[in-house]
Amino acid sequence: MTDWTRVPVVVGAGQLTNRDEDPSRAPSPFDLMEAASRDAVASAVGAARVDAVLQELTHLFMVHSLSLRHGDPARYLAERLGAKAADARTSGMGGNIPQWLVNRAAELVVAGERPRVLVAGAEALATKKRAKKAGLSLDWPTAEGWPDMWPPLDMDMGVHKVERTHGLEQATTMYALMETAVTHAYGRSPDEQRAAMGRLMGRLNEVAASNPLSWFPERRDGAEIMDVTADNRIIFWPYPKYVNAVMDVDMGAAVLVTDAATAREWGLGEDEVAYLSGWGDAHDIWFLSERPEVHRAESLTASVARATATAGIGVDDIGAFDLYSCFPSSIEVARDALGIGEEDARPLTLTGGLPYHGGPGSNYVTHAIANALRWIRDGEGDHALVHGNGFYLTKHAVGVYSRRPPTATPSAGDDLQAQLDASFRPLAVERTLEGAATVVAYTVPYDREGAPQSGVVMLQSEGRRTAAIADDELTAALVAGDAVGLAVHVAPEGGDSKRNLARLA
Repeated sequence: MTDWTRVPVVVGAGQLTNRDEDPSRAPSPFDLMEAASRDAVASAVGAARVDAVLQELTHLFMVHSLSLRHGDPARYLAERLGAKAADARTSGMGGNIPQWLVNRAAELVVAGERPRVLVAGAEALATKKRAKKAGLSLDWPTAEGWPDMWPPLDMDMGVHKVERTHGLEQATTMYALMETAVTHAYGRSPDEQRAAMGRLMGRLNEVAASNPLSWFPERRDGAEIMDVTADNRIIFWPYPKYVNAVMDVDMGAAVLVTDAATAREWGLGEDEVAYLSGWGDAHDIWFLSERPEVHRAESLTASVARATATAGIGVDDIGAFDLYSCFPSSIEVARDALGIGEEDARPLTLTGGLPYHGGPGSNYVTHAIANALRWIRDGEGDHALVHGNGFYLTKHAVGVYSRRPPTATPSAGDDLQAQLDASFRPLAVERTLEGAATVVAYTVPYDREGAPQSGVVMLQSEGRRTAAIADDELTAALVAGDAVGLAVHVAPEGGDSKRNLARLA
């Protein structure tokens, strides 16, 4: 029999986008989080009971905000909401975090704690940027100190020191580099892959154009998204501007999680909640350079398998997805991990994607979960899968949201991360190498005038990895065709430099 006190459900969600371009009037991240939180609770129990339910919160999980400088932002938000008794925690960074927090809330439910958990986050980076340009000081709440983060902040931010030395530390660089490995794995020419990327991102853009909360509601088809122009210049090969996540937005979102028994006590019917019927999360081999295949995410495959098995369904039973969409390679790798083809007509996003809806720091997936709840409540399907991806296809979190209640009490399962750690076989990464090597993946930065700069290559030699800066001849080869597998010669740059240089063999 099902123990309804141990069945996790999402019962409410709130989202908002600030469009006031005057930084002196625009809301702070705390204003956005408070408004989204109140909307989330109101969508569950009605406006008249919001304060009462907020006072009953047992936990408040705040998604890390890049916009804030506050020593204990989660506790400050809890005080603003009247949730004085709540266990208030501030998360670490990563696009996986919102789903990871919901998964932790689900584990509290399964343990029988009868929790009432609010997950909230917001960014106001657009307002900060406008204020800086105007020379305006923002009067936002601040407090000294550095918040205790849960999980603790990964100080290396998922970047190996060899990667960092060679300029592979920005998301724009790393995901573009992964795209070349994906292209090679698909057996396509760069032109064929660009067309496929256009079709993929055009699907996301269509959803964003119909979402009233999107930061960029403009409709662009795949050809326009991939057409290189002065406004849509190449940032890092092969990515033009229109496929890159945009973080300078003002957005807030929150979701309310509890157990099915509490939801019924609050007066919610079975068709007014989304059952979190399955979940899973894990991280991959930590550094991209150490992974034997840089175009795959083993931990995502395992997290999907865990989530769908817990839900008692297969991927074919899922009616819609919201895959983490910071760049095309993130979606492509997730799609491959799910085992779904490019021709699959099911939605890949219910939100619109980070380049078009907007990517509010670590909080995009809170919006995705809110939209999964709406999709379930509207009766558009039986199961939706939400995926969050942190760092460089490093940290993954998956949730399956279902319209019908489970036939048995869900289980948190055994330690997925321990199983993965035992199976991982990371490659050695060398600071410098000298001799013959093979290109594993690559990218080329472009300047604002559209001229390619020195390329960056990830190399392999006798089971060891390194990175290198490409000379002019090799850089030209990198943008001329599929250069994965190309034979090169690598050597230390010399002097005090810790970089490698690569040329055609």
